[in-house]
Amino acid sequence: MSRPCIPGLLRRFRRDRRGVALVEFALIFPMLVALYFGGYEVCNMTATYRKLTDTTVELANVTAQYSTLAASDVSTVFAATSQIMAPYSTANLKIVLSEVTTDANSNATVTWSQAYNGATALTAGSAVTMPTGLASPSSNYILVQTTYNYTPTVGSAFISAVPMTSSIYIIPRNSPSIPYTG
Repeated sequence: MSRPCIPGLLRRFRRDRRGVALVEFALIFPMLVALYFGGYEVCNMTATYRKLTDTTVELANVTAQYSTLAASDVSTVFAATSQIMAPYSTANLKIVLSEVTTDANSNATVTWSQAYNGATALTAGSAVTMPTGLASPSSNYILVQTTYNYTPTVGSAFISAVPMTSSIYIIPRNSPSIPYTG
């Protein structure tokens, strides 16, 4: 039996173009899959953050329409989150709903605060740092702070939960302040 010549085999292998597209596809395919799933996660995370900010704004808007708040009113406001956040779960959503009062020097303190889903309420009487230029002397504001831990759908084995936060200050609409009657 004759053995083929090694230089001849190498020349023939170099000229043969069959299977090149398959090899190129096999090299590119993992990057395409990673790009597709990465894009999916970025879009899903962005949509979740948009729902979180919508929830923050809507809770502040609804709360600002009350003239007093009872415990049942706060429960009703918090219960609305599941409809606003849909189709995303509210299991990872934490909310702090507070009223902040400023004195004659625009120093802000917490009047009352209520928490939802394991969040920690602000301590009544504690100081609050408001955004520059927002605080007016002797005014009241509703402060809604939301936190959501986003867990990636596809890459949760590689990427840990991503914390998202949103907050808003809004002026009460129907009265100068909104007392909490518990």
